[in-house]
Amino acid sequence: MHDLKKLLIERYGKFSSKNIKQKIPKNVSQIISRGSIRKFTKKKVSDEILESLIATAQSAPTKSNLQQYSILIVSDKKNKKKIAELLKETRWALEAPIFFLFLADIRRNQLITEYKGYEYKNNNMDHFMNAVIDSALSMQSLIIAAESWGLGICPISMVRNHLEEIKLICELPKGVFPIAGLSVGWPDEKKRVSPRLSKNLIFHKNKYSDEKIIEELKNYDELFFKKNPIPVSKQRHVDKYGPAEKGTWSENISRQLSIPERTNFSNWLKNNGFDLK
Repeated sequence: MHDLKKLLIERYGKFSSKNIKQKIPKNVSQIISRGSIRKFTKKKVSDEILESLIATAQSAPTKSNLQQYSILIVSDKKNKKKIAELLKETRWALEAPIFFLFLADIRRNQLITEYKGYEYKNNNMDHFMNAVIDSALSMQSLIIAAESWGLGICPISMVRNHLEEIKLICELPKGVFPIAGLSVGWPDEKKRVSPRLSKNLIFHKNKYSDEKIIEELKNYDELFFKKNPIPVSKQRHVDKYGPAEKGTWSENISRQLSIPERTNFSNWLKNNGFDLK
């Protein structure tokens, strides 16, 4: 059993309650204290572990048991090199012994429906969302299992910057697209626990409230800057805004969100089997 108060201090920087005495199970501690890994050893992941990871991914909740997702492992060296070249500064992601693509997949059920003699009539925004959520839940389930084995992981959203290229490399048909990549391997660095926003901003009771956003944000920025100041090399859009005087979380995400990203995403989806009606 693990000390909840220490874990919460590690995650939030401080914790106001003085009466936390509850010990928590190891797997809960593992989740609260998790951190991404971006450097991996060359040690392979055994077939037995890989089988268990796939089984845990498939054990995740899925909307109406429709199972509208697929998982693709990129093991071919040429394909890994092609994707690494696309990702540029994130090419280290393909140095992990395992690189998954988690796919939202409405194609399989379209084929099944037609095979059974029915007309498929659910190519719409709701089923697009269901497929994305199914895929995300399966990825999170695999993440928890991988870290239970002692493996390190890092999700890679940048694959969505190169949808057309990755579609061709991995021969993805219409109705299938990657929501994210996932690097998995044995860690070659110590994980870093990234501080999270105050629970007062994330957790709401009975009704939504945004009254304390700025007040809580200032506290969070101070905590984030103390533990993980963002250097100029990792600041967003320095070419447009110049270096930030202080590399805080709010400054960086505000810069990022001030510039449109993936503006062709919906058009790509519509051209690749998702009606989004």
